[in-house]
Amino acid sequence: MMSFFGNVDFQKLTYTERTCYSYLRDNVDKIPYMRVRDIALEAHVGTSSVMRLIHKMGYDSYTDFKDYIIDKKELEKGSSNTAIPFSLDIFSNDIEQRLDNLAHRVIESDNIIFTGVGSSGLICDYAARRLAGVGINTFSFSDVTYPIASKLQNTTNTLVIALSISGETNEIIEVLTSLRSNKDVYISCITPKLNSSIAELSDFVLTYRINEHRINTHYDLTSQLPTVYLTERLTDLVYQLSN
Repeated sequence: MMSFFGNVDFQKLTYTERTCYSYLRDNVDKIPYMRVRDIALEAHVGTSSVMRLIHKMGYDSYTDFKDYIIDKKELEKGSSNTAIPFSLDIFSNDIEQRLDNLAHRVIESDNIIFTGVGSSGLICDYAARRLAGVGINTFSFSDVTYPIASKLQNTTNTLVIALSISGETNEIIEVLTSLRSNKDVYISCITPKLNSSIAELSDFVLTYRINEHRINTHYDLTSQLPTVYLTERLTDLVYQLSN
C-alpha cells in the first residue's frame, strides 16, 4: 500500500491537509512542473497547509518531494515493459529449507492466520483455502479493523503469516505490533523487503527479489506470482509432512 505519500497516517491529517492530499494523489503527473503556490491555488488551500502535509509525508522540503516524484516517474518508464518470465532465481539458495522450516511450524501450530490488504489480501484468502484443504486450521484475516489481538487472548500456539509487497503497509504494521506482546503468537511474513517494518516485526521472513511496477506512481501492479508460488509450495510441503 506504500505510495509516494510515504508512511503518512491519513486519519491524523486535518480536513485541509486531506484536501491537499487528494489533489496531489489525483494530479501526480503535474507535480514536477508545479510550485508550492500552484498547488495551493489549484487545491484551494494555503501554502502553509501544503508544506505541513509535505513534512508529515516525511519530506524535508518541497524540492525533496518533487525530486522523489520525478525519480519515481522515471522508474515507471523503465519498468513499463516488465513482462519477465517467472524464475526461481529470485529466491535465495536456501528457500526450500526455509519453506520446510515454516511448514513444520504450520503443522505444530493450533491456529494459522494469513493477513494482508489489497491484492495481498486476495492471496491470503487463496493461501488459507489451500491449507484448509489439507486439513490445517487456518483462516484469512483482511479486516484489519477487527480486534484480532483480543480474539487471540485465550488461544495458544498461533502462527500469523503476513503478506506485503511494500513491507510498510500501515494496517498490517498495526496488527503485528498489537500481537508482538502475545508470547503464544509466532509472526512470519512473505515480503521482498527484508529491511522493512513488517519484516522487522516478524520472527521469520520469506523473501524474494522483484522489480516494483507502479502506474500513476501509487497504483501497485507488482507481480504477486512469487507470493503465490511460496504459499503453494508451503501447502505442498505441509501435505507431504502430514502424510
